[in-house]
Amino acid sequence: MVNLQKIPRSVQLHLLLLFTSFLLIIIPAVNKTPSAQVTEKSRHAAAKFLFLVDTEEYAQSWEATAETLQQMLPQQAWNEQITRIRSFLGPIIERIQHDIAYTRTASDVPEGEYVILTFISKFELRERVIETITLMLGDDNQWQVVGYFLR
Repeated sequence: MVNLQKIPRSVQLHLLLLFTSFLLIIIPAVNKTPSAQVTEKSRHAAAKFLFLVDTEEYAQSWEATAETLQQMLPQQAWNEQITRIRSFLGPIIERIQHDIAYTRTASDVPEGEYVILTFISKFELRERVIETITLMLGDDNQWQVVGYFLR
């Protein structure tokens, strides 16, 4: 055990600052919390996408998704599915962000950077819906939706 009284005060202060800096770097990485810049840009992309879905601009919402999603789900199928799902919910009343996570590793998806946003939403016909939006950082350095799930 180290006796802190024998360590000069200036060294103690430097050690404290070094330890604090280390925690500020390592804790977000361990918790998979995105940086402020990643958070801001991914939230902005998600908000634009959700606005298109909320205003029933389904064709435009499909165009706003990543090519990966577009290849898996053609526009006509997207339009049909999103129309059916949202008709059971009615218009959005409230959407509160519940969680945000960042990862570089996920199973069954291409390598890349991903942000997963979770919202607790209230619709006219459903009191509580969990909306999950997965975004991937594209080659153009823009966040694009690769998944939209409701439960």
